[in-house]
Amino acid sequence: MGFQWDEKYSTGNNEIDKQHKQIFTYLDDLEAHMKQGASLKWVTHFMTALGLYTRTHFCFEEICMRRTKCPVADKNKQQHGKLLKIFDKAQKRFEKEGVSDELLIEVQNFLTSWLVNHIMKIDVHLKACAK
Repeated sequence: MGFQWDEKYSTGNNEIDKQHKQIFTYLDDLEAHMKQGASLKWVTHFMTALGLYTRTHFCFEEICMRRTKCPVADKNKQQHGKLLKIFDKAQKRFEKEGVSDELLIEVQNFLTSWLVNHIMKIDVHLKACAK
């Protein structure tokens, strides 16, 4: 699949755009490991690293939206909370069920889709607020 950056994803905030690109790098790494057969050890490390990075990113993004009085700041925070709950459930599923191609594909598809949709529907509002 792979993620190709497009200006339509730009939020007008270089740091947030850089962080979004990093999250997609994580997802590309997941895809590469899926092709090789990801181990439980690797998936555990991956989920922990992605979870920490995502939480840090969400915090930064929410602060930026509050500072610029972005009208979607509350909705953004709510959506972040929902994603984190789903992400935590996925982590627990890996712990309980182990690694399976089906679960890896489900997680990859969900995270990629969620991120693109979230950027396009919520995060791009920062452009107008930053001006």
